Amino acid sequence: MKSLRLIFLALLLGTSMFFGFKIYHQEKLNQEYNDHLIELSDIKYGLFNADEWKSVFATVIADNIQKFSLENTDEATLKKEISIFLGKAIDSFEKDLKETKSEGGIAGLLKSLSSFSGVFDQVKKQIPVFTDQIYNHFMNGDNGAMMQGFIVKQLDEYTKDSTLVTDYTSMNNIIKEYEGTNKADTTTIIQSKIEENNASKKLYWTVLFSIFILFIALLIFLSNKAKWEFFTFISYSLVLLALGIFLPMIAIDARIAELNFPFMGETIQFQDQVLFFKSKSIMEVVDLMVSQNRLDLLFVGGLVFLFSVLFPLSKLISSIIYIFNKKLQNNRIIKFLVFKTGKWSMADVFVIALFMAYLGFDGLITEQLNQFQTITKTVGVLTTNNSGLLFGFYAFTGFVLFSLFISQKVKKNT
Repeated sequence: MKSLRLIFLALLLGTSMFFGFKIYHQEKLNQEYNDHLIELSDIKYGLFNADEWKSVFATVIADNIQKFSLENTDEATLKKEISIFLGKAIDSFEKDLKETKSEGGIAGLLKSLSSFSGVFDQVKKQIPVFTDQIYNHFMNGDNGAMMQGFIVKQLDEYTKDSTLVTDYTSMNNIIKEYEGTNKADTTTIIQSKIEENNASKKLYWTVLFSIFILFIALLIFLSNKAKWEFFTFISYSLVLLALGIFLPMIAIDARIAELNFPFMGETIQFQDQVLFFKSKSIMEVVDLMVSQNRLDLLFVGGLVFLFSVLFPLSKLISSIIYIFNKKLQNNRIIKFLVFKTGKWSMADVFVIALFMAYLGFDGLITEQLNQFQTITKTVGVLTTNNSGLLFGFYAFTGFVLFSLFISQKVKKNT
């Protein structure tokens, strides 16, 4: 009978290790995909990107000039209208930017664009030449897209000495890696890969949760547990610990889902602009803190490593030694780690509390984004907060609970 019990426990352990490896591979792959997706959606390539604003400005100019009428209009009059319109467009943009800055609304978000008005100062000097060039394109019957491309090209030429330069190296590397043609196309490719990778996610979660419930039930209700049965339970606890410390615990994601900016009778729109994103496992946090070479971060990183890795691991190893080596059962250190660490087990909970405090930024981010929505007057903003708990959190929590049960059962069995 006991041999069958041991075989059953071994099968459960093997299954948990198999699906644990599956979900580890899946979560790490998703982490890589999400990092790339976040990079492509970073606000530096959108709302904080001078090139994007040049494109937006060119689109507005091209669309409005296309609406000009040729009826009873000679060359001189039309050129004058184009010149006046260009001047008004530049002045209107600068005025809107200064007004929002004084109101304290979108200024905080656009602070990195505050120097962007210098670009238009350079364009103002080129208005006469710019007017002649646009007039020629207009008279040649160029469509809006062609005129827009021309205007962007001219803006690049007029502002080539500007310091508002965006480094596209990371974005281009990601596009090349996924064999995309542009940012939007690559984003779609990555999203499809994430969906494909998540197809079996529910199955893995369901199997691992079912195994966890079974192990808890067997640990509580099985009587007269043999040494190797205890070893199986401890090994399963080690699987939970490994998943808990090596997989990301939480993801903090704050972004502007949609921003509408009125300009010259047109609505300028930016979508899915990532403001902040972090997703780290315990080991990644420790590695990050240690690599900063700062004493305060080194100290905190050491505490996290001590309480979330070394302490739980030594507790499990000591339990194995206590069960299999009778000579060491009276060893003070072993007995302390196995039986006298009930209150110290709260250190595990303390580590989770640290991460939950970190997750508390979830509410803070939501509040700040909501405030941003309310203080803007001329700008329509739709913010979103995609923060949430990840598998590593649940695995580590499961380990804490399961290890407490193990300590109690080892004590009762001896």
